[in-house]
Amino acid sequence: MLRGLKRLNRYEKRLLRIAKLAGKLAKLKQIGFSRRTSEGFRFPIYSLELGTDQGLAKHPVGITAAVHGLETIGIQILLDFLEYIIHPGSTGYLPELKKGKLGLVVIPIVNPGGVAAKTRSNPGGVDLMRNSGIDAVKPLPFFGGQKFSSKLPYFRGHGLEPESRILFRTMYEKFFEVRNAIMPVLDLHSGFGTVDNVWWPYAYTQEPCEDTFLYRKLASHLRENCGHLHFSYGPQSESYTTHGDLWDKFYDHYRDVHSDRSDWDAKFLPLTLEVGTWSDIKEEPMKIFSKKGIFRPAEHNKRDTLTRYRGFLRDFVRIGLSQPKDWI
Repeated sequence: MLRGLKRLNRYEKRLLRIAKLAGKLAKLKQIGFSRRTSEGFRFPIYSLELGTDQGLAKHPVGITAAVHGLETIGIQILLDFLEYIIHPGSTGYLPELKKGKLGLVVIPIVNPGGVAAKTRSNPGGVDLMRNSGIDAVKPLPFFGGQKFSSKLPYFRGHGLEPESRILFRTMYEKFFEVRNAIMPVLDLHSGFGTVDNVWWPYAYTQEPCEDTFLYRKLASHLRENCGHLHFSYGPQSESYTTHGDLWDKFYDHYRDVHSDRSDWDAKFLPLTLEVGTWSDIKEEPMKIFSKKGIFRPAEHNKRDTLTRYRGFLRDFVRIGLSQPKDWI
């Protein structure tokens, strides 16, 4: 736990430095607390907003990481990217943030208790990405979510956990009432395998979501116009189905909120980037037996892993400059 706490503290200090570097364009807020630990401690959860009030109100884009505490490579990729786009001397500087054309809503560490304890679950033993309450159609046994015990992996919990509620509240407050905008939100994970996957809803069923056509247009843009060819794009259910995916819940709730508004002209589009961290298995075959190792690149590959997603994330964020009519 001590090493995990030190790691969490390093990430939070780096987030503060990023906020200071961004100056007036940054709003760093504490937006809630984690589930209590067995000792009664709660970890603060922070959001960082980058951009002007106008950019955040009219063209918000979201990025989150560390829904699973073990998957800290997502935090590092995200923090590296933020430094890349806000420093005026950087080749990746994003002037649209300063010009009020775009706003970023970031939660770098959704599950700080899991990061501190070096666990996939939150301090209550709940896997947050199995926690939405949605029952899947033909889910993977056990891995797809279980209700037996919080002592076992992939526990679904009983009702939304504090971290899940905070994430939902942030999405609702920052995205649900924005008009005439494309609002992509990217959740960073690290996963099994050697392929980087970009997934959209649904995780609970192989039935296509209502915005499948638009998602495929975005994928085509990222692949063909931006050159991000090594990613695999598609709904998560093409790989496997799971109970309780939070983004399934948020996506459906957004559609329910606006279902009786025929003139509604905005799109809330959650996606997941699942970073394949097994590319170095041949070099370090024993890492497959480590619960931390399977979610992290080898140390000598880490810098390349962090920086190679800068271009993809920048192009992803710039999708938020568009409007629905641009994709027809």
